[in-house]
Amino acid sequence: MTPSGFLVCHDVPIARTGEMLYGAGEVPVEPSRDGLIRVSRDAAEVFRPETIASFEGAAVTIDHPDDFVNPSNWNQLAVGTVMNVRRGTGIENDLLLADLMLTNQKAIDEVRAGLREVSCGYDAGYEQVEPGRGVQREIVGNHVALVERGRCGSRCAIGDKELDMKKKPTFLDKVRALMKDAEAEMEEKEKTDDEESEEVEEKKEKTGDAALFKTLMKRMEAQDALLASLATLVKAQAKDADGDDEDEEDESAETGDDVIEAETAEKLNQADVDLYTGDSAKTILSRAEILSPGIKLPTLDSKASTADRAAALCKCQRRALDLAYQTDAGRAAISPFVGGKTADFEKMPVALVNAAFMGASELMKAQNNAAASVSAAPTKDFGKNLSVADINKRNREFWADRAAK
Repeated sequence: MTPSGFLVCHDVPIARTGEMLYGAGEVPVEPSRDGLIRVSRDAAEVFRPETIASFEGAAVTIDHPDDFVNPSNWNQLAVGTVMNVRRGTGIENDLLLADLMLTNQKAIDEVRAGLREVSCGYDAGYEQVEPGRGVQREIVGNHVALVERGRCGSRCAIGDKELDMKKKPTFLDKVRALMKDAEAEMEEKEKTDDEESEEVEEKKEKTGDAALFKTLMKRMEAQDALLASLATLVKAQAKDADGDDEDEEDESAETGDDVIEAETAEKLNQADVDLYTGDSAKTILSRAEILSPGIKLPTLDSKASTADRAAALCKCQRRALDLAYQTDAGRAAISPFVGGKTADFEKMPVALVNAAFMGASELMKAQNNAAASVSAAPTKDFGKNLSVADINKRNREFWADRAAK
């Protein structure tokens, strides 16, 4: 806080290099068969001197405005100013950083209440590589919006959120709830499959629902792998609990220790290696990108032994969890799998690392896919979600206009 009462947020990541997901119509690139468009932007574009200069002094807004910020609407839209725009260093060298000076009381209150992620509004050129894939060029910034969820993910957010000191459910409570929900979903799916007739299946093929059905089946397979890991973890947890000395449990309760203690496993035993040899292991690198967008992934040697590949994948999981846990959204996704405790991922048992990684990445993926939105150019990192009422209103207006013609 400044002496005048303004709030200055230092070192805020406002953009990153890498791949962004867009919906059909958001950018001038033809979508792929899944309806998504994957647009990449490299360091040469994000850190282009003209791009950095365009964000210097730009307006900070609450959510994206319908129009770009300009002199005629600055007073109505601006709640602060973007300053000191520069490229990050070290582990943040893929991030475009800035200081945000908030001069509007509502914006200050919103940020202090938890509105932390940011999203850039900008103009850019696009080059289609193939259907569903494009490259972004010549980025020119206009504003930086405070949003609930930004397309860049939780890495592009204002830090220093206060810790939640409320009591949370235990790790086993979270695991039991997760497995109960998964079992209910499986039972519902089996019931639905039994009731479907051949006529319904043919209709799926004609309407394109078959692709969606196959996608859901793949997700169920990934969920099966996750549940297997969680089951292994629960058994290990229960075994350790039975062997604990009661006096030690009392002492732990009195001290209120909130850190998971475990020995560092430098080598993986056969049970640990088995966790990284199934079909679920093939998705680890993509899941690491979901948890921590822009993470530097390891290059796996095809000639390496199974144990060495497993160790490399486990190390990748630990790093992704560690980076994600430093963000609000990442902490929220990972906490259910570590019992709400402060976690040292370098010392965490392999089974727990795998379970937390698979579960948290699945939660993050579901959250990302749930926010399908359509916004018109100019480009915004994340548009507003339409409510059912908004969609119905647009449909009524569309058909009323056609009837009049």
